[in-house]
Amino acid sequence: MRFVISVLAAAVALSAAGASAEQDSTKPLTVGIFSNIGSFSASGSGVEGSQSLAYLQMIYASPTWGAGFTSSYAAVDYTTGAAADRYQRSTVTDTAVTSFYNVKSGALRARFGVDLGLPTGQATQTSEELSRSITDDIYEDLLLLNNYGSGMNMAAHLALSYQTGRITWGLGARYLTAGAYDPMSDREQDEFDPGDSLLALASVLFSFGDRGSALLNLSRTSQGHDKQNGKDIFRNGDIMALEIRLFRDWGSSLSTSLVALERQQDKNERLYADEQYKSETGNANANSTEVFLETAWTRSDALVLTGVLGYKSVAANDYPEDDYLHDGGRTKLYIEPGLRWSISKSKLLSLKLRYSTVDDQKDSFSPAGATYSVYNVDIGIIMGF
Repeated sequence: MRFVISVLAAAVALSAAGASAEQDSTKPLTVGIFSNIGSFSASGSGVEGSQSLAYLQMIYASPTWGAGFTSSYAAVDYTTGAAADRYQRSTVTDTAVTSFYNVKSGALRARFGVDLGLPTGQATQTSEELSRSITDDIYEDLLLLNNYGSGMNMAAHLALSYQTGRITWGLGARYLTAGAYDPMSDREQDEFDPGDSLLALASVLFSFGDRGSALLNLSRTSQGHDKQNGKDIFRNGDIMALEIRLFRDWGSSLSTSLVALERQQDKNERLYADEQYKSETGNANANSTEVFLETAWTRSDALVLTGVLGYKSVAANDYPEDDYLHDGGRTKLYIEPGLRWSISKSKLLSLKLRYSTVDDQKDSFSPAGATYSVYNVDIGIIMGF
């Protein structure tokens, strides 16, 4: 839900293009309407606030091709404790348009297409507004959305899978061309051009009979140089990520998935005060590990109860405590009960409630550390036509 265009991992993991090709062709149009209301507050810190999201998604998928879009609206209101005024923003966000084409030849399947990010959101704000916003990485665990607009983006993607007996092999790639935009309305000559990025993914899916499977995804993301007025100012370090997912169907009514995620990121490159552009002396990025258990309990043909229990750990980065780039890391524990209710053969209601507690260690954002309580309510309806 955090990223509107997503998705290579899903395409490859699904035995790539095959999953969508085998859907019910009698109802090729899927429409989803969703809403999420979240709030957070911290002990030991003045940080508190809320965020509300509403979004509409429409996808048309035939056995050979598909297209869709996602449009959303966001309202956010919070304070970081470091600024006298609150950060407030209500806006339509960027619109995501996706397209794909499926090809099948024997055991080989392929999906390729183009995604567009249309700049319909608010990419520009004043420098004073920016100073009131949360720029620390903890926003990943407090907010579902932290980017309300950017430039015109385009991404080409390709996913391949090949099945041999009980094993399905997958390869994929996604190249994002990021468009430039004006980040601050009260500054001249500050056009920001994010670096393009390349995501490469390899996966293998093992099937253990009719009731169990194991999926491994290994990905690497490389990003180009961010530029301001044509001058290199920053480059994010390359990211390596490993996902292991174990699925088990325990019978006619209960299924579980155990998922482990490991993420490591190399040093960034940045422009220093002496106008030297070079790699960081330490690594400002921190490795993270996340483990969670998903369950689905079928109570009837119409009702499925769901649940998620998870733990996330972000390690401290390489900088010493007296450096402004130091981040002491954080841990997160969350629980998410929910349900899926089939109102009819073509209408599905989804409801999820999530509580998270985040223990953030000392850094420039939380000089004394802080413990956050985060609440989210998510409701949606999905309709087939």
